[in-house]
Amino acid sequence: MTGLQAAWSRWAVCYVDADPPLGGLPDDRAAACEALQDHRYDNTLPTDPWAPIADAAQREGVSYLALGLAVVLVAVTVRDRRLVRAVGAAVGVMWLALAVPTLRSGLAGEPVGSDLPAGVAPLAFVMPFITLTLAAFAAARGTRDGRLEGLFWVTMTAAQPLPEFFVTQMLWSSYDSSPLAGFVRCVAVVGAGLAVAATLLPASRRPALVRRRAHG
Repeated sequence: MTGLQAAWSRWAVCYVDADPPLGGLPDDRAAACEALQDHRYDNTLPTDPWAPIADAAQREGVSYLALGLAVVLVAVTVRDRRLVRAVGAAVGVMWLALAVPTLRSGLAGEPVGSDLPAGVAPLAFVMPFITLTLAAFAAARGTRDGRLEGLFWVTMTAAQPLPEFFVTQMLWSSYDSSPLAGFVRCVAVVGAGLAVAATLLPASRRPALVRRRAHG
């Protein structure tokens, strides 16, 4: 929810008849929407020059923090090999690595610690392949929850910054940040939450796709 609020704070003018979120932006909605696509208005890992939009960066940081903790919790509670659980938990830690500097910057009103550690930045590029591999391993287990766990990791792939960037650019191209930035991640997170919630249902009420695999 906080991630959705952060995205709406920045992009509302692109969708509805709303006032620009900051002074100095064009009064025309289309022009203001285009101006807001500049990286200086980014909520995640802001860098100089940065123009913070209300408490959007704080909300974004909180959303990353909650997401990271949730991913770690899911990863360590699945019935799988220890290595698989550790890799899944590392995905959650990646979200936490984004959360801390984003939240600190939002609280300070200026970029704080936005440079990721040297070993973390390259992981952002390989993490989508890691989560897709986790999805394949989960589905291959052949258990009732395997496909749902696989769906969880697929949605976590779509939620990551790099895949989200390409998806949003394909749906709404931009010279920098697409007005869909943030919304795609929120949709993916909702899908992940539904997948986890479905594992808590009795077997008789599981999705037909999962039941068929379980009895196959």
